Amino acid sequence: MSPVNFDPRRPLFSISYPKEYSAKLAGKAGLFYTQGMPHDTWALTEGRLDEQAFLELTDEILEENQRMLHEALRDFKKGVFFYYFETLDAVQHMFWRYLDAAHPLYENDPRYRETIYRYYEKMDKIIGGVLKGLDKDTLLIVLSDHGFNPFRKAVSLNRWLLEKGYLFLKEGSIESREFFEEVDWSRTKAYALGFGGIYLNKIGREYYGIVSQAEANNLGSEIAHGLEAALDPQSGGKFINRVYSGDDIFNGPYKNDAPDLFVGFNRGYRASWQTALGAVPAALIEENNKKWSGDHLVDPALVPGVIWINKKVKLSHPSIMDIAPTVLEIFLIPSPAGMQDSLLADNKS
Repeated sequence: MSPVNFDPRRPLFSISYPKEYSAKLAGKAGLFYTQGMPHDTWALTEGRLDEQAFLELTDEILEENQRMLHEALRDFKKGVFFYYFETLDAVQHMFWRYLDAAHPLYENDPRYRETIYRYYEKMDKIIGGVLKGLDKDTLLIVLSDHGFNPFRKAVSLNRWLLEKGYLFLKEGSIESREFFEEVDWSRTKAYALGFGGIYLNKIGREYYGIVSQAEANNLGSEIAHGLEAALDPQSGGKFINRVYSGDDIFNGPYKNDAPDLFVGFNRGYRASWQTALGAVPAALIEENNKKWSGDHLVDPALVPGVIWINKKVKLSHPSIMDIAPTVLEIFLIPSPAGMQDSLLADNKS
């Protein structure tokens, strides 16, 4: 049984803007999935679907996306048009094990060895079709929001913090379930939550904060250097490539709520599922025995994304951060104060 989807013709609440647009689109392109992630990756992980059935579902979703894309483009006259394809993300998460001989679930299966490459070719054809329909003045940007990397081992950041004396558990506990259930906040100076964020237990921000602002800088540097030098006890290699200071990568009005450190994992490693929800499992590093075998929770310096433009690119090192000012410039809209103001391309060149 697949997840429940709202009927786009008569949704329980508005799922588009204008409200009637979802019904209009369904009338032209046919019914479509309305949940956030229609690719049923967990059904494949848990053996409810086999690989062939999963790819049949993927092809159905891709065909549906193409219909919606073409219908929307047919009505589009001017302005900004955005469309997102999730297909490559889902396929790489689930089929990376067929490319990576070092993965615990590696299979040298000729049926699926080329799967990821085939879907890149499918996306190339879709982009080629869009490009053919554009006039010479229209700017087309093809952007990946992240790269991909093998996910061979999971790292528990909270276990490392516990072993190094930055996090403490209640008396008698050797591990903790989700949401820090057994954590002793009166002694804990740092904790991990999410897929790479480390927070200092600061006075005035955390409810049971014990770390002063004066102590925070040295403590953050100490944790960062320790993680960057840490070794996988099984392989002897480093599992962290770089730890970033929150002051260097976050800004804006909510900066104080952001992680104080952010971990850039080395190739093959990723934050554990337990880390994401604030658990402290018994093991520091575990093999990933799930079919979810590729991931993008890796130091971005190791796997840069892709920006492809049908105009001459002006920047030597373009970034996703350059998209917004470029689009604003095309429509002669000044960039807001504080926005990075580098233009990817000149729409006239």
